[in-house]
Amino acid sequence: MSWRRPGPVSGLGLGLAAGLLLLALASIGALIGAAGTGYDTASHTTGYIRHVAGFTFFQAALSAILALALALPAARACWRRASSWNTNLLILFAFLPVVMPTTVAATGLIGVWGQRGVISQLLQSAGAPPLPPVYGLGAVLLAHVFFNAPLMLRILAGALGGIPQAQWRLAAQWGLSDLERFWKIEWPSLRRVIPGLLALVFLLCFTSFSLVLMLGGGPAVTTLEVSIYTALRFDFDLPMAGKLALLQLMICAGVVILLTMLTGQSWAGAAGRTGQTVPQRGDNAIATRAVDGMILMIFVSVTVLPLFAILWRGIGPQLVAVLAWPAFWQATLTSLAIALLSGLLATGIALVLATARSRRAVAGLAVWPLDLAISLYLAVSAIVLGTGIFILLRTVADVFLLAPLLVLLGNMLVALPFAYRILEGRLASLAAAQDRLCAALDIRGWRRFRLVTLPALAPEIGYAAGLSSALSLGDMTIVALFGSQQFQTLPWLLYQTMARYRAGEAAALALWLLGLTLLLFSVFVLSAKLAGRRNHA
Repeated sequence: MSWRRPGPVSGLGLGLAAGLLLLALASIGALIGAAGTGYDTASHTTGYIRHVAGFTFFQAALSAILALALALPAARACWRRASSWNTNLLILFAFLPVVMPTTVAATGLIGVWGQRGVISQLLQSAGAPPLPPVYGLGAVLLAHVFFNAPLMLRILAGALGGIPQAQWRLAAQWGLSDLERFWKIEWPSLRRVIPGLLALVFLLCFTSFSLVLMLGGGPAVTTLEVSIYTALRFDFDLPMAGKLALLQLMICAGVVILLTMLTGQSWAGAAGRTGQTVPQRGDNAIATRAVDGMILMIFVSVTVLPLFAILWRGIGPQLVAVLAWPAFWQATLTSLAIALLSGLLATGIALVLATARSRRAVAGLAVWPLDLAISLYLAVSAIVLGTGIFILLRTVADVFLLAPLLVLLGNMLVALPFAYRILEGRLASLAAAQDRLCAALDIRGWRRFRLVTLPALAPEIGYAAGLSSALSLGDMTIVALFGSQQFQTLPWLLYQTMARYRAGEAAALALWLLGLTLLLFSVFVLSAKLAGRRNHA
């Protein structure tokens, strides 16, 4: 049947996938070559690598467990209070860390938990000593919980919303206690989501760079990513950078394989589910409401309060002073240009790959080359990719002269897996619903995409482009390797300002960067929705 043919987009998708695989393999080959040139096998070198790898694994695992420990009771409390306006507002605010730059989050956390932060000021006004400096392992864990607990909250709440209402009604009729409801009704749904969610958050924390660089506080609190950056940028120790990058790559590859095995239905699929609550026994008891209120208050203090600290500390005369910096406007224009281009490129390439996968799946052809090309860039983190590209090009070109192009390429590749996953599932459902009808009406190729697929896919395209641009705007990993005084982005300028202990200017820069990120994301999402509605009309 003609509607089952993959079409030319299949060949284009395979070509792009082959190019992505070759780039990743070339970077990995450069790392292997660099690691093989080192002859230093001293015990202190092996001990250092073992220490850094062990700490990276420990902090990532502990961060994932702490985020789940905060998000799980908060998700259950939100589900019980789903009709409350403040609960809905909390879930809305919980979305912001998804697109917030890590450098901005660091300033917000310092604004709340630092020695001069909000909590310290409240303690001092009550006659108590301020909090200790917010640097070290505690700060890194707090930052990771800040970023990942809201993600877990939304997905766990979606899993609870996917439980059939018949089960909730039976629980209400039987008068099950809270503990009985959890084990008999909630846990069977949650346990299908939690393992994959833990693996994903572990991977995100394991590859964390900016937060550890800004909040680590010294060599004792360093991860593989920061060690790679130090070995490459400051020590210019290519063998050490290659060994560390390969070690991180192997661990991340194992986690990605585990994540693929654990997420049969996909954790992302649970996030969009909604349902209505059925009042249960004891939900309106004073003790239950008090416990839920305390849980949500703790969640707000960890994940929402830093957002208000950014607003409070960023507005003031320091904002006017920052606006007068020539470097500020240069960094703003550079960041916007790279974010827009990388977001559009990532979305365009993801759309071609996702369309090719959808058509090949309908035709019964293999889709694993496309999935492999995308999944590989979950394992090849930005710092590993940047290190491989640096080693590849250092003998044939001036990498600092090519910095804008390299940052653009790196940011696009980092955002590509997220854009692909957003589009791929929706395209598969559209193919199942539209293929036979479009074949009967003889609507094919570009005409079908423009008239049928694009209007239905517009919200996902806007979300993918907005998320990719926001991730690129706030990323500091690639520019940390290739940046210089002549080439700066807003996150890199913010990091340098914080390193000079100019807290006021750093807060103003953080507020500006946060505003730009939200504006860019909103413009893409709203424009896509508007375009989709007009096309449908």
